[in-house]
Amino acid sequence: MIDTLEPRKPSEMIVRAGADWPGRRARRLFLCLVCLAWVLPRPVLARDGQRAPREIVIEPATEEHPRSDAASVTRLGDGRLMMVYQKSHGGTAQDGGYKRIWSRVSDDGGITWKEARSLIDAEEGYIYAAGPSILRLRSGVILLSCVGLLKDRPLTTQFLFRSEDDGKTFQPMKSVWDKDHRDTSQGGATSLVQLDSGRILLPVHCYLGPELEKKSDRRNAPRSAWVFYSDDEGKTWKESSRKAILPKRGALEPSVAQLADGRLIMSLRTQLGGPYLSWSEDAGENWSEPVFSGLEGGESCTCIRRIPGTDDVVLLWNNSKYLAEGHTHFGKRTPLTSAVSSDGGKTWKHIRNLAAKPDAEYTNLDCFFTLEGEAIVTCMFSETALGRKMAPLHAFVVDQKWLYGKD
Repeated sequence: MIDTLEPRKPSEMIVRAGADWPGRRARRLFLCLVCLAWVLPRPVLARDGQRAPREIVIEPATEEHPRSDAASVTRLGDGRLMMVYQKSHGGTAQDGGYKRIWSRVSDDGGITWKEARSLIDAEEGYIYAAGPSILRLRSGVILLSCVGLLKDRPLTTQFLFRSEDDGKTFQPMKSVWDKDHRDTSQGGATSLVQLDSGRILLPVHCYLGPELEKKSDRRNAPRSAWVFYSDDEGKTWKESSRKAILPKRGALEPSVAQLADGRLIMSLRTQLGGPYLSWSEDAGENWSEPVFSGLEGGESCTCIRRIPGTDDVVLLWNNSKYLAEGHTHFGKRTPLTSAVSSDGGKTWKHIRNLAAKPDAEYTNLDCFFTLEGEAIVTCMFSETALGRKMAPLHAFVVDQKWLYGKD
């Protein structure tokens, strides 16, 4: 905490007779400044002289809560940031298990996060409340969404809540979908997106085959990707007519951004060698056949966002070697990498690593840009990807200019 003093009037500033000013006092002031410069933390610079991404632990992992991830961030009306995320209660750091939705707020642009509170618990009959996404609409209303999985059958419900008091309280709305047999969810890429027109998008993936008989069938069922969209602030929802479809496990965990020309671009987790991309020219109602982005990687979450004040988009993914055989996820989930496109996703440049521990795991990504020109990139982190035991929620605070540098 920094104490503030009322400025004194010139008449109240007395210089004693015989005082050695500016000599002695100037020397003392100089020594004080030197000491402060020595002890205060200094920004770490990347090779190109720009401030390097700053890594922050949002929610540590413990035996009681071994995993936190799938974060989503929005700006509140008073300028603070609000983050929601899923946190496991008991169990392991692997997928599944009992989860709740928690939240934290930041009043310093995402450097520190406080006021942790348990926000949403699982509804009766459901295993968990998971995969939250939050968005403050232009009207000032805040929407919060999360998915629930039934205990006895592989059916999902996407719950929706509304806040009119800047996130202090949330009231339930009609669900986006209820007890869907297609195992519909957002996976690790949780987000709500508002377009220039006001339309709201909820990107999802789902299984397109017959109803799954048991929860264990969910793991390798092929998925397609698309969006639910709403033109009335979440009161009613429709789903895309033409969906993005891919072979193997399919098109997974879609992330969507609006391009400068109004089109939408969707990035996809795949088992095909890296992120694939799909476009929509009608605000999400139909999606093009996905194509390879040209960026190599294994099967892991991606995140795509428009960079504020530009016509560019940034894509976040794991820039690892694709391993068609012998690896659970077709490659490592490290490093965590960004790339920038200035032509709507056709080509990519400024490829940079935010983090690159060789055996670690960085996945379930989100990216939010602050008014101060910084990106808050959140991810689930694990020191070891194989046999994951602890998975805290981390964030990287990234200067927007850093995205345009080079390693």
